Amino acid sequence: MFPNYLKVALRSLLRRRGYSFINIAGLGLGLTCCLLIFQYIAHEYSFDSFHANAHNLYRVTETGSRDKNPEALDGYALGPALGAEVPEVVQFARLHPDYNEPVISSVENPTNAFEERRVYYADAAFLTMFSFPLVAGDPTRALGESETILISESSARKYFGSEDPMGKALNVTGWISGIFRVNGVFKDVPANSHLQFDILLPMTDLLKKSAYSEPGQEWHWSNFLTYVQLRPDARIADVEQKFTDVVMKHRKEDLERTKTSVTVHAQPLNDVHLNETVFAPRAVTGSYRTLSFFALVGIITVLIALVNYVNLATARSLDRAREVGIRKVVGAHRKQLVMQFLTESALTNLCALVLAIAFSEFLTPFVNDIAGTTISVDPWLSAKFWIAFLAAFSVGTLLAGLYPAFVLSSFKPASILKGKTGPTALRLRLRQGLVILQFTASVVLLAGTAIVSSQLDYVRHMDLGISLDQILAVRGPSVIPKNTNTNAAMRTYMQEIRQIPSIEAMATTTALPGEGFNWYSSGLRRASADPSTGVRGALARVDTNFARLFGLNVIAGRGFEGMTAPVVEVQPLPVIANETAIRAAGFSSNEESIDQLLSMGGTNCKVIGVFKDFNWSSAHTQREAALFSLTPTGDKLALKVNTANLQQTVASLGEIYTRLFPGNPFEYHFVDERFDEQYRTDERFATLFGVFATLSILIACLGLFGLAAFTAAQRTKEMGIRKVLGASASSLVALLSKEFVVLVFAANVIAWPIAFFIMSQWLETFAYRISIGIGSFLVAGGAALAIAWLTVSFQSIKAALANPVDALKYE
Repeated sequence: MFPNYLKVALRSLLRRRGYSFINIAGLGLGLTCCLLIFQYIAHEYSFDSFHANAHNLYRVTETGSRDKNPEALDGYALGPALGAEVPEVVQFARLHPDYNEPVISSVENPTNAFEERRVYYADAAFLTMFSFPLVAGDPTRALGESETILISESSARKYFGSEDPMGKALNVTGWISGIFRVNGVFKDVPANSHLQFDILLPMTDLLKKSAYSEPGQEWHWSNFLTYVQLRPDARIADVEQKFTDVVMKHRKEDLERTKTSVTVHAQPLNDVHLNETVFAPRAVTGSYRTLSFFALVGIITVLIALVNYVNLATARSLDRAREVGIRKVVGAHRKQLVMQFLTESALTNLCALVLAIAFSEFLTPFVNDIAGTTISVDPWLSAKFWIAFLAAFSVGTLLAGLYPAFVLSSFKPASILKGKTGPTALRLRLRQGLVILQFTASVVLLAGTAIVSSQLDYVRHMDLGISLDQILAVRGPSVIPKNTNTNAAMRTYMQEIRQIPSIEAMATTTALPGEGFNWYSSGLRRASADPSTGVRGALARVDTNFARLFGLNVIAGRGFEGMTAPVVEVQPLPVIANETAIRAAGFSSNEESIDQLLSMGGTNCKVIGVFKDFNWSSAHTQREAALFSLTPTGDKLALKVNTANLQQTVASLGEIYTRLFPGNPFEYHFVDERFDEQYRTDERFATLFGVFATLSILIACLGLFGLAAFTAAQRTKEMGIRKVLGASASSLVALLSKEFVVLVFAANVIAWPIAFFIMSQWLETFAYRISIGIGSFLVAGGAALAIAWLTVSFQSIKAALANPVDALKYE
């Protein structure tokens, strides 16, 4: 029996090629969107799943009583304390990024030097807790030996070419400096790891050779990431309480002095990547909210495609009525008819799925390029893919075919042969409802695209209060000869590049906009205030030219002009605060704060001036309470350049840099470009959202095109009679188009409040955002109406211009 069903279904598809094309193309495009979106979602959820101990690994985070935002940074004593005092902890590992981005070179070939941005100091247990396999070296000992270094396979090729790197020496100049022997080579870190690194150095060297070795700093230097491996039977609630008790015990004096408390959490490893609320340096983060948006888009797109099938199948019920009647007359049962139409639905879905697989494979590189991911799916080797394939095929077949099958099989032979096919008004209302549903979803996506675009345009052009245009940043040298003062080296470089005509101004700093501050503390307050009133503050060190170069305005007190920075920091430290810091410290006016003392992390600061507020970071975050102190020379050089002959300017800067600082790679970037990188994720989101919105409206219009063609064919004789009686072509086009335009208009009315609610949720991720106005909805609604009208008008004009003789000659 089934071969007969299949043969009839195939004949039906081939006989009605246009109708079949619309169904298969619509379903294929919808499933392509769904496959691409869910491949992306699966990739995001796959982060850190490759670790053998993934289910038992946790990152330790803290939430303070003053600052409710959780952080993953702790003192270096936390890991050993948890390991010793909490029985559920099997082992721990601490990580510390090298914030200085060290310069590393081969000892044998010092000119082969690179600035490395992905460097961590790690405990010896790191490689046994996490699954980062070594291709050379012993994972149990590789990080346990002092003055050794582990490098990735890519780094090994970069520094040593085809030579065996084991035992060779690298010169490291960074947070700590020295000659390190290669003690292991690990496979390149997978793209779906929230930790990305090329170099690993022993934690023991960091704790012995840096400021961390000073006594009493073990709980105060909160620059360390702490990971723990728990026993499989550990109860997380009990463990978190024990963690909190350990911290409260060891930091009791400090917490009582500041009248604060902390709550310690064990964050599951599989939550780290997508939980953007936890602050952690250098982590590759995603967003649960973004994935929810994309999942919704994928489901909506497939539903639009399925609705097309249902709509066209029920609309064509008159065409199939005689077929059903004849089949019933010759003895076909309803069950057999249902199976026949479900077979047609299955064949259509199978063709659409095959088409979707081909499209998704072809489009995956483009999605990777847009989204900045490395999605790589081989459908023929993945068991999960086949499960998803069969599920999508079964669900699609039932959703698309079940209702039309029961409608068509319910016709009574006697009624059919008399030209009566049942409650057509009910089926008409259903078709109208499905069209409204399709375009409601499409308008929601179009309105969302318009709002996302408006928000990104707003953040790109918002007044930052700071000038970033034409400012080029050059990092100071890390490798300098012995007995050479870094400040003196920078001053020599600045003196030489002043001779370059295109250099208009310069300043040095230890931090740049868009790249964070040098120092953060949760204890910024007035020196005389209760310690419990402290808030999160930040500090950067700048020279006397910084404010003028970046266009910062001193609105109270004075700037650093004319001042000389002491070689050794003194207290109270003269600082210029921004308005946010002044308000956070409780001053009623900017003028009141002048010459007053602030306390930040135990350091006393004297306010000598106030900067007008400006945005140092992206629009996602509120302005920080920021302080700026004076430094003789920062390690970053900011240059205002005339871009008329930029290539020659950069070449001259590089030539002088290389001559003065051999062994240092010359690296530069434009500050505004680095600042805009903060919105790269948002721009990718906007691009993908726009692409899928466009595809959804295209799919909806395919269905509308089919319905319009069918309606025009049904009303051919009516159009012929109207033309004979004097109706104009334009009035006939309006008559045929009106019904569909009204439906799309109704879809707009429903879609606007839905889009407003959804996009309001997305905008909450920005501290500075647009107000959703009527404009975005008018644009989306107008676009949907225009596209729908154009789609329907093609068929309407074709019917209106037809010769009435052709429609009436057989009557």
